[in-house]
Amino acid sequence: MKHILPRLLLTVLFIATPLTIHAQGPDDSKSGLSGRLQGGAVFVQTDSQLFTEDTNRRTDNLDGPADTQEEILGLAAVYLRYQFEGGTAVYAGNPLEVGEGLALAAGVSQPMGASTLDVAVTWLPIKEVWKNPYQTSSARDKTDVDAYGLRVQMQQVAGSPWEVIYNIGRIDIEDDEIGDFEDDLKRSGWIHELGVKYTLPLQPGISLSPELSYSYGDIEGRSNSYHGIKLGAMLQHVRQPWVLIGLISGFHHQYQKTHPLFDKTRKESGITTFTQVMRLNLFGVERLFASFGAGYIWSDANIDFFDSQTVIGLVSVGINF
Repeated sequence: MKHILPRLLLTVLFIATPLTIHAQGPDDSKSGLSGRLQGGAVFVQTDSQLFTEDTNRRTDNLDGPADTQEEILGLAAVYLRYQFEGGTAVYAGNPLEVGEGLALAAGVSQPMGASTLDVAVTWLPIKEVWKNPYQTSSARDKTDVDAYGLRVQMQQVAGSPWEVIYNIGRIDIEDDEIGDFEDDLKRSGWIHELGVKYTLPLQPGISLSPELSYSYGDIEGRSNSYHGIKLGAMLQHVRQPWVLIGLISGFHHQYQKTHPLFDKTRKESGITTFTQVMRLNLFGVERLFASFGAGYIWSDANIDFFDSQTVIGLVSVGINF
């Protein structure tokens, strides 16, 4: 999995997971083992300088985004869940949905009165970034990355439609060549995100879920460390056998120190839009389903090198058991 996928999809993939899984996943009300098998593909078209495709190895212009690049990747997923009689459940896997589906997660869900506490460890298969993304004298080389963390969710707080989410993640870059050259450009560190979400039923089968979150990127290089805010909303319409999900989300990041190469303190804002259609009971088979999605992500910074526009397509088929 390339660096660009987690970077571009995180907003899309984080917001919609709980409702998507609820709409088409295993029956959480029954005890015992359940699960899901899925396969699919994602299409990405982007002009990001950070995209680690071989055709984007060389850049001779730090004053704007890269040439447009395209990639199609196959995706596969396994999700297993076991629920005990008291309602406690353990789970593991990577449900391939418009939710944090590219991350592998293992966790436990515990009812607590009218609320549910969900805690999971996660690993995101980023795999690669550029050793020095600003290199212009020759082709850029790649290096491996580890991205892992902990997710804590309190769902239906005190029986209300509110949900509180806290994520802490760690990014470790194996050979951070640019960070070794300049301490303020180091890219390893911790990312914290605290968010709240409210699910508002509009009418039977239709709900609106606004979400607000604050993030802090505690990155070793101070020019890459940031404070951020994200505001979004998701609309879900369920009319068997169809499920429609649409979302829009905006973010702003304020970085903490002047970037040594551009002599500016970076500011970055962007918008994500995504629509997904799911067909349940595919071909009359109750447990078979398919999903199709498309989205657009735009990011604008006061340092043109970090600007990007991206189109995403996602398709998958699967079966519940």
